[in-house]
This record gives sequence, structure tokens and C-alpha cells, in this order.
Amino acid sequence: MKIVKNAALRRILTELDELTFRFEDIPRMLRRAIDEILVDSGLSRTQWRLMGYVLRESGLTQTELARLLELERASVGSAIDSLSARGLVVREPVPEDRRAWAISATPEAEALLASLREAISEIYAQTFRGLTAQELQLLRRMLDQITTNLSRG
Repeated sequence: MKIVKNAALRRILTELDELTFRFEDIPRMLRRAIDEILVDSGLSRTQWRLMGYVLRESGLTQTELARLLELERASVGSAIDSLSARGLVVREPVPEDRRAWAISATPEAEALLASLREAISEIYAQTFRGLTAQELQLLRRMLDQITTNLSRG
């Protein structure tokens, strides 16, 4: 009976299903590993990512950060409030839009993220262990192609 069931499942679940399931498994496993590192810093993954964005491009607005993080503005606002209370980000008025605030990281945020860098880099090294530079370039190109395909609808 088991053979029939497996044969029936093979007709229903394809190799592309299995590959797509891995696309979902990998980010979940990365999130767990990063969450373990962040617990001692007192940061949530959202806060860590938000600080990464503002360190890369200072002056992003809450709306821009919400789009980048794919979160609601209110959720991003709460994260900003928390980071601001810890002295990790500051809000500055946007001259051309009195309703908007530009978010910038403080030197304390830079120091905190620098202290996490080694542990995060270890996770990345573990993730890509066994892949050559050429294979990583190929992976990047393939993922870019998949992203382009999906963005075309």
C-alpha cells in the first residue's frame, strides 16, 4: 500500500514542489539562527533589519522603511520608537514634508551591529559552506532570474 501512496504522491507533488518547499525552509532556518544571536542584544529581527537599512542609507522615512521591511507603517513605527528609546536611532524632520521624519542610526547602533557582525558572518559562512565563489555567483544570477520572473507576474 505504501508504494501506491508514494506513487500517487509523486504524481501530485513534483520535484519543483520540493524545490519550492526548500525556498520556504531556508529563510525559516536563517531566521531561527539569527534570532538566537539577537536575543542577547535585546533586538528583534525587525529592529536589526531596520537598523541595517538606516545604516546603509541614512534618512529613510518610516514609509520607506515599511516598504523595504514589508511591514505595516504602525509596526515599523513601534520598532523605531523602541530603538529611539534605546538611543539607537533618531528621528529628524524632513524639510520638504513636515509630516515625515527621517530615521538615522546613532553611533551606538553602529557599535551594536558591529558587535553582532562576527556571529552573523558565521551563520552566513555556515549557510554557504562548500560553495565556490563561482557557484555563489551562479546562485546569485539564478535567484535574480527567479526574482525577475516573479516580479513580471
